[in-house]
Amino acid sequence: MLPVLSRRNTAVNTTVEKKELRFYKEGGKWYADVPQHTQAQNQMVAGADKLLESVAGGGNEVKTVLSSDVKNPAAWQLWLHIVEHDKYGATYSVKAKNRSGFRLAWLCNVAHTVFGGEHPTDIYIHSITNNVISSK
Repeated sequence: MLPVLSRRNTAVNTTVEKKELRFYKEGGKWYADVPQHTQAQNQMVAGADKLLESVAGGGNEVKTVLSSDVKNPAAWQLWLHIVEHDKYGATYSVKAKNRSGFRLAWLCNVAHTVFGGEHPTDIYIHSITNNVISSK
């Protein structure tokens, strides 16, 4: 597994502090709200969709506040730690406070836009707000 991780561009600063990121469910599928990418590119799959479904509490919108690669993260609800990386994306182990059932979640390269050019080693989700929004 270490050779796979070594392909990450570790020269890129992936430190992000208290960034807001919205996710929404449409047509039974979850998407990140990252305007620089198409809806298809923003689709959450391979465990990330199940993670969002679990924290959505029956809603179809999840708003998060997150940080990445910080030395002393503030209180967090979810902690994602990279376990594998390739040219298509990265797989993270997910540790949740007060929740169980999460194991792995994959994030595609849209994460490069969110985190400054590369997948971070650690992502801390500090707050999760779920809502029901009207259909578009």
